Amino acid sequence: MNNPGRIVVVILIIAFAMTGFVTAADTLSISQPIGGEQGYYDISSNPVGGEASVDGTTVGITPTTAGVYVSAPPGHTISIAKQGYQTWSQYYPGNPAAGQHVAVNAMLVPIPVTLPVTPMPGGQQGYYVINANVDGASVSFDNKNYGAVPVTVTVSITGTPGHTISVAKQGYQTWSQNYPGNPAAGQTIAIYATLTPSVQTGTISVNSNPAGASAILDNGYDQIITPGTFNSVSTGTHTVQVSMAGYQPYTTTIPVSPGATSNVYATLTPNQQLGAISVSSIPKSASVYIDGFFEGMTNIVVGNLAVGTHTVSLKEAGYQTWTNSVSVNNQQTTYISATLTPVSSPTTGDLLVSSSPSSAAIYLNGNYQGTTLSTGPFSITGLNPGSYGVVLKKSGYQDYTTSAVIVAGATVQVSIVMQPAINPPSTASAEITSDPSGADVYINNAYKGITPLAFQNVPIDTTQTYTVSIKMDGYQPYSTSGKIIAGQNIQVNAALTPVPPPTPSGGIPSTWYIIGGIVAIVVLILIAYVVVHRSKPDEPKDQEKPKDQ
Repeated sequence: MNNPGRIVVVILIIAFAMTGFVTAADTLSISQPIGGEQGYYDISSNPVGGEASVDGTTVGITPTTAGVYVSAPPGHTISIAKQGYQTWSQYYPGNPAAGQHVAVNAMLVPIPVTLPVTPMPGGQQGYYVINANVDGASVSFDNKNYGAVPVTVTVSITGTPGHTISVAKQGYQTWSQNYPGNPAAGQTIAIYATLTPSVQTGTISVNSNPAGASAILDNGYDQIITPGTFNSVSTGTHTVQVSMAGYQPYTTTIPVSPGATSNVYATLTPNQQLGAISVSSIPKSASVYIDGFFEGMTNIVVGNLAVGTHTVSLKEAGYQTWTNSVSVNNQQTTYISATLTPVSSPTTGDLLVSSSPSSAAIYLNGNYQGTTLSTGPFSITGLNPGSYGVVLKKSGYQDYTTSAVIVAGATVQVSIVMQPAINPPSTASAEITSDPSGADVYINNAYKGITPLAFQNVPIDTTQTYTVSIKMDGYQPYSTSGKIIAGQNIQVNAALTPVPPPTPSGGIPSTWYIIGGIVAIVVLILIAYVVVHRSKPDEPKDQEKPKDQ
């Protein structure tokens, strides 16, 4: 070791080894259990160039991709930070499947910037500090935009006296006020604007023939008995289903305008001849729509369908929508199996929505889409590229609002954990399904609708026992009972059992009657044959010839 050359070589080797260790430490993956496959989060932002992190570990500058092991502890918090913008953060439960790419799109919100008014030469300054009761409201000072509250505006005390301040936000009435004069030198005038919500609701009046039917808004968000009215319904498109035991359900989609009343009149058709459709697909878990309305996920049997032709559509993210006309015959099940075709040159994108707990109502740009499922994400396909407002509502929980940027050929996932309402809930919710679907649902013998059904805002009495009954012709009734507490989400999944065919009670089976009848007929034929032949006269015998002499 007295050789100086050897010492230099050893030092260089150690230095390179240390450099390697540092580099490895800087590029640690998010989670590195031994073995296991990886899934991925494809993270983008608008604008691009944000620093993305997963569970506190920086993974790159947007757009970027972060890999996680499928066997890692489930649940990840993804954050994006960019100078001049508020930090965006979102929690994603679970892990991506092996090889799966989950799209994460963040709309970054600019941090409010205070733009001072240029003072007149030689003038001293005063200030207006402007705030409002609604976050994100924009401020206009003398018809010039100053960004979102809170805002500080600087004015010259020798400038033109008198200023008009306006504060506005979508969904609220614009607040505006004129302030005479100017602040004194160094004076700060505090302005607080109280915004009043605009009229963003309407009503839906529902009538039916016969009356006394159950009317369901947005698959259970609200329920009334006809004739009745849904009040304080948010503007946009909603689904109303009117049903009554012994009748075919009536379902329609209807728009609601601010301050207006939309009318639904349902003429119910009595059940006469009914059948079912069994739907399977490759891949499984495609959304099934019959005559335009969601019925569940493949593989599924949909019962209580009127005899005739129905339109069946299957939708799955990344695949072309499959649609066909299917005939339903009386007391028969029509079987269909569809192989979905991947989209080759996509011009639209898809959105997957899930929530914990499930059965939250989904609204896209104010229009009802469906409810989140306990079995997997709810798929919204064929969306044109652009930004969409997504709102999830569930009784006992705070409304959740976010935006989703749809890109052609990409699937965006919105997966959230809903936060309990600030005030303790006094109602419960229920998600009721059956196999086959289309069964009648009763709660304490009161008819409620047909499966699948997701009830919201159900008034409860904690001292009472509730019984949920599910009935369908040709199947044995299903029933379950129990106590319900406020805020509880009840899930009822009924696998209905077909009623066995009737068998003769006692006596000789009908088959033996048939065999006995056949034997009796054969015996009669034989007897007739014998009688006929015995009744013929005997033929004369030949006379004896004389003997030869």
